[in-house]
Amino acid sequence: MKIPFRYQTTEYDCVPTSFINALQYLFERDEIPPIVIQKIMQYSLDTVSKHGELGMGGGTTRLAIQMLLQWLESYTKGGFSLSRCEFLLQDQIHLRQGNKIMSCINSGGIALLRLCLNNSGTSFHYALALGVDTNDRNGILFFDPLYRVNQFRRSDLNDMQWLGDNGTQKANLRVSRDRLDSYNYEKYSMGPTHERECCLLERY
Repeated sequence: MKIPFRYQTTEYDCVPTSFINALQYLFERDEIPPIVIQKIMQYSLDTVSKHGELGMGGGTTRLAIQMLLQWLESYTKGGFSLSRCEFLLQDQIHLRQGNKIMSCINSGGIALLRLCLNNSGTSFHYALALGVDTNDRNGILFFDPLYRVNQFRRSDLNDMQWLGDNGTQKANLRVSRDRLDSYNYEKYSMGPTHERECCLLERY
């Protein structure tokens, strides 16, 4: 049984929520051992704010994500086994011809992308890239775990559309290829080269 995607509970838990959604996309419910969920939460939310509050300093660090991927790659039990747990950085991440993101998705895998949440480069966010919009090849479809009610502002509507919640494993966000692959700090862009992060997951 496939489980509908979930939304994050706080402003900071986009990484563990996206990892759980990614595994729900790749595996049936009875194939995911409880320890996998426990490890995702254990490695996540490791930042510390200036007031000493755990998780409040930006959510989950790059190092924690890399450690989680290493654990997931090594863990095998029953129907749970990943053939690919790849962490991409910087100039490895783009949407030009031959890019690894679409290659993974087209092979039945899933991509977790780090995206800008504002135009100042002070806030970032993880979401699941699901594929290309078949009705418009310039659109990339996502499941964004940050729940929203309102559509984007008119100035952003050419590049982003909130598709709404449907309680399934379907996209709730569409982002134009140009916006997503922009090297500027723009909402839902991957941003400058040095800011780019991506996780690619595939199952055996």
